[in-house]
Order: sequence, then C-alpha cells, then structure tokens
Amino acid sequence: MAHADRNRELLPPANRPDLVGPRVFELLEAAVRDKARLGLAEKWTSHYRLGLGRAWPAAEPLAGAANLLHLHRQRTVNMLTDNNPTFNVNRVGPGGDEELFRTLERAAACWWIEQEQQSAFERSVINGETYGIAVEKVVFDPDLEYGLGEVRTVVVDPFAFGVFPTDTLELQDAAAVLHFTPMPLAEAARRWPEAAGKLASDAALLASLGDNRREMATGDGSRLGLFSRFGEVLKTLVGARGGDGPSDDAVLVCECWARDYTMTEDGPLYPGFIRCVTVAGAGDLVLSDRPNPSVNPQLRPAEAMATYLYDRYPFALANSLTDPASLWGASDFEQLAGLQHEVNKCLAQLTAHKDRCARPKIINPRDSGVANAAFTNRQGIVNPTSMAAAQGIRYLEFVNNTKDIESVLAIHRELFAQISGLGDLERAASPDHPVIAYRAISALIEQAATMLRGKIRNYSRLIRERGRMFLSHMQNWYTEERWISFAENGRLTVAPLHGADCRIPARLTVVSGSTMPVSRVQQREEALALYQMGAIDRRDLLDKLDWSGRAAVLERMGRERGEENRGAAPNPAGGDHPPRAPRKGDGQGEEGSHAAV
Repeated sequence: MAHADRNRELLPPANRPDLVGPRVFELLEAAVRDKARLGLAEKWTSHYRLGLGRAWPAAEPLAGAANLLHLHRQRTVNMLTDNNPTFNVNRVGPGGDEELFRTLERAAACWWIEQEQQSAFERSVINGETYGIAVEKVVFDPDLEYGLGEVRTVVVDPFAFGVFPTDTLELQDAAAVLHFTPMPLAEAARRWPEAAGKLASDAALLASLGDNRREMATGDGSRLGLFSRFGEVLKTLVGARGGDGPSDDAVLVCECWARDYTMTEDGPLYPGFIRCVTVAGAGDLVLSDRPNPSVNPQLRPAEAMATYLYDRYPFALANSLTDPASLWGASDFEQLAGLQHEVNKCLAQLTAHKDRCARPKIINPRDSGVANAAFTNRQGIVNPTSMAAAQGIRYLEFVNNTKDIESVLAIHRELFAQISGLGDLERAASPDHPVIAYRAISALIEQAATMLRGKIRNYSRLIRERGRMFLSHMQNWYTEERWISFAENGRLTVAPLHGADCRIPARLTVVSGSTMPVSRVQQREEALALYQMGAIDRRDLLDKLDWSGRAAVLERMGRERGEENRGAAPNPAGGDHPPRAPRKGDGQGEEGSHAAV
C-alpha cells in the first residue's frame, strides 16, 4: 500500500503483482463491509424471500397466502418490458452521412433482437424491482458466434458488485468498480491456462459474502452467514465451512476496473486512464493486468477516443426508486412489505376461522346416553335416552367475526393498490367495473406510465447506456465484415457491416417509454381513420394493422392497379386515392369563387 501511495495511484504498478492482488482485495473488503454496514445483504435477502412468497425465514410458502408483492413486481416488469426499444442515432461531429447513421440504428436494433437483449433487460428489471438496483456489464466476448465474437450483456448480481469509494453516487465517478463472482475451477483454468496449477478452491471465502438466498429458496436458514467475519477470512483464509455452503471446486474471481493516470513519454499508459485487474484466491494470484479491454489496441489514438467506452467503465446501473443519498437506490418492496404482512395475517385468520368452523366440536350431555365414540364422520344411528337429551346434542357455536377481518383486508388491499401506483389498472380489470373502450384503456395506460415515470426514466437510461456500449464495442471489435437484417418497405433486407466504416462520433438515444405497452386496438382504429382521410397510404395502414405478408399484398395490388390504369392519364394527386370530383361551389373560375363565398 505504501508503494501505491508513493505513486499516488489507487493500485500499485503492474510489475508488482505481489502488491496488486492484496490491494484489490482490500478494495473488495471495503466495498463489502460498507454494504454490511448499510444492511443491504439482509434487506436484499428479505426481498428475495418475500418475492418467493415466504413470509417468514426458513418457512415454506403459505398455502392460503396471496403474494401481492409478486403480483406487483410481475405486473411492473411486464409493463416496462412489453416492447423492444426504439433507437435513434444522432450526429455528434461533421463526419458520416445519413445512410451511415441509419446503418448504426439498424445494427443496434438487429443486435437487440438477434442476441435476445430483451430477455436480459427483463432480468435486469426484475433485479431492479426486487433489490432496488439493476447492474449490467457489456463486454465483447470473442468466443461467441463460432469464434467470430459478439457483444454480450452480463446481468450483474447486486450481491457481486461494489464500488470504491463506497460513498460514490455516480458510477462513472468511482475510482474503482468491482465485479466478483464464484467460478468453477475448470472454467477459470480454461480462461487463464497459465495459472491453472495455482488455482485453489475458496469455499470458505465464498461462504462469507452474505448471499443467503439459496438457503431461503430451500427453506433452510440454519446456516448463519459469515459476513461479519469477512475481514478475518480475507487475512487468514480460515473460515467456517458449512455443509450447505459453496462447492469445493469453485474459486472467487474478482475483476477490478480502476482509474490509473500513470503517464509515459508517449502519453497515458492505459487508454482512457482505465485499467482492468483480475485476481483470484485471497489476492495472492493475479490472473491478468491489462489496459482498457474495451479499446482495440490496433486502433489509432484518434479513432479510439471517438468511441464511447474509451474513458468509461463498461458498467451501467439503474435504480427502481432513486435515493439521492445512496448509489443503491430503493425498491417498492420497502414500502409494501408491511402491508403484505398484514394481508397475510388477515388471510391466516380467515383460514383458521374456516378450518375451525369446518371441524366444530360437539356438545354431548353426560346424561344423553350416547358415547363420545359414536360421533364420527361415518353414517350411523345414535339413540339418546330421551327427547330432552337429544335436544341437548348440538354443535358448539363460534363467534362469526369474519366481516371485520374482511373489512380490514379490503382496506389493506386498497392501500396496497394506492401505494403501488397501479390501482387504476387493477380496478379496470375487475369484473365489477370492466373497461372495454379502447380510449379508456389507452388513458389508463398513459396514467400508469405517468405513475411509473421515474422508473421509465431510469430504465431508459439503462437501455441507452447498453446501446452506446454496443456501438463502442462494434466500432472496436467488428474487424470482419458482418451482415445485419432489417425490415424495409415491408420486406426483410440484409446489408453488410464493418466496424471500420462506423468509427465516427455518434450518440445513440432511446425513445422514452418505447418499451411500455401500447393499445394496438387504438392504433388500428386510428390507422383506418387516417387511411379513409387520405393521410396515410396502404403501406402505412398494413404496417399498423401488422398484416402478415403485406409486402406481397402491396406488390399484387400494384400490378392489378397498373393493368387497370394502363393507357390512362397519370393521377396528379398521387398516393392511393384518386382526385375527388369537384363539388358544387368548388369551381376554378370567377363564378366558382363567388359561389364559394
């Protein structure tokens, strides 16, 4: 550490791996201890448990419980991920023409569809709605596409993510970003063959990271996390080893992206002042120490500086609810967990009352002459000693207080719907007041989007950052010609793409709310009305109707119309509609003008 202080850099020089590894794990220890101080591990584990429907630790899901938290989370995720985003690429400098910018837009849209980015976005939104923070890392994976390489989005678990300094509020302002994850020893040996003989299992170290979700999923909460002993485990490599802990064939790999402003005679030692160090074990093994992996070293400095990830970390995060005082944000679970607990109590009381009423006790007077064993669920005959004794045999009556419980349950459900912000959509779907008109449905969707405006803004930024990082990797690593597909004029078209042709300053944006659901019924009704007014042509109409085979339909209609109009005068109005006949008072002469007046 003294050597690092002497160099005024966060990490020691690369030629001292004996100091680099321990320093990286010092940063990891600081990040993990700060999350422990904030209680994030316990809170996230509790939210994960509530999402599974487990109201209490080490308990099975309640049979008669209604998990409104899961319903709210799933409904919010479905609304935020209903459609693919709409990309726009804007000009930043004088370079490039309009066709090139359209090619960049098509490349981003094609990559989003071909690489199943919508599924990764859904997982990120689920993390955001559960833990309050969604973290993504966009890298270029040379093993994808049969060795050709492709840009890949890694959905980072919040448990395996940290920043330094720990009070950083903006991700790109951090001095270091840490991504640590357990990796099988065989996979680690494949990635770093030069260190295969030095890798060893870190089961005790992995058990101390504070991730107890596996115990919650299996219902076994007996093993206590070793989170408080993290520092001791780091220094001594000794910790408790539980039978249900991590497997013995896994090693903790920590990837540290840090700012390093070391200068040489030729300029910065690390492009964009970004350095990536990967260590394993307890910091005694440095797997790699390399300059910014997001920049192709074959590029000229001017070309590399024009890419988005030249001086940025390849990470992006979004909060479900923004917390001005914390990077980690907040989620709706924090506001709704108490109401969910009260709903569970009401349902448990109703279930207990129902079970008690279904199996009531029998009052059998001592002088009835009927033995207690005669009262069974089987058919039979009992013979009381007298009519008076027979009238004394009856069921024990209970106080019927379910109306009060139902009233309290309705109040809690209404509060849950109001606080969640989606109460109007829930009431619109109820059978008592169904909403059928498409105008009303569209208004409800717009109102829900207004209530979710903060989430939409945050997740749109996440998509925007992912798209910009894709363009940066494409400009750096698409060194061979590739082909992209896109729809044009109702047909599927392919075009070549090469990263060298796209190395121009550009800025990708996402239409805010483009992933939200839309009323397709309203779109079709509006398209029909606009077509009848002559505002759109057949192609736009069929696109809005999403008519299958519309390219063939337009081609066939064009041939038929060409045969009908062969030899006729051309239509001066153009489009799909012929010029209308002049109405009375629409004359072109003076009399027509006076008549119109």
